[in-house]
Amino acid sequence: MANDVRVKLTDEQKAKIKEGIGHDMKEIRVSSLGTTPGFNTPGKPASRLSAKAAARFSAKNSAKLSAKNAAKFSARNSAKLSAKQSAKLSAKNSAKLSAKHSAKHSMKNSARNSAKSSM
Repeated sequence: MANDVRVKLTDEQKAKIKEGIGHDMKEIRVSSLGTTPGFNTPGKPASRLSAKAAARFSAKNSAKLSAKNAAKFSARNSAKLSAKQSAKLSAKNSAKLSAKHSAKHSMKNSARNSAKSSM
C-alpha cells in the first residue's frame, strides 16, 4: 500500500462505533489504492462485519440523517411562515391605524371649515 494512515480514535468515537456495529476498535486505518480510498481496521478485514451489523449501522445512520433533515426543513418552514404572518398582520394593523387617524384628522378639519363658513 502506497499511502497508509492510522487514526487513533477518541473514547467517544470508540463508544459510538461499539454502539453502532458492536465491535471494539482502537484505531482506523485509511489507505489509498489508486483513486479509491479504502477504509479498514487493523487486523480485521472490512468483510468481517456481519451483514446484520452493517445493515443495523446503515439503517441507524440513515434514520438519524432523515430525522435531522426533516426537523431542519420543518423548523425552517415554520419560521418562514411565522415571520410572514407576523409581518402581514403588522402591516395590516399599521395601515388600519394610519387610515383611522387620517380620517379622524380630515373629519376635524372639515368640521372646522364648515363651522367657519356658517358664521
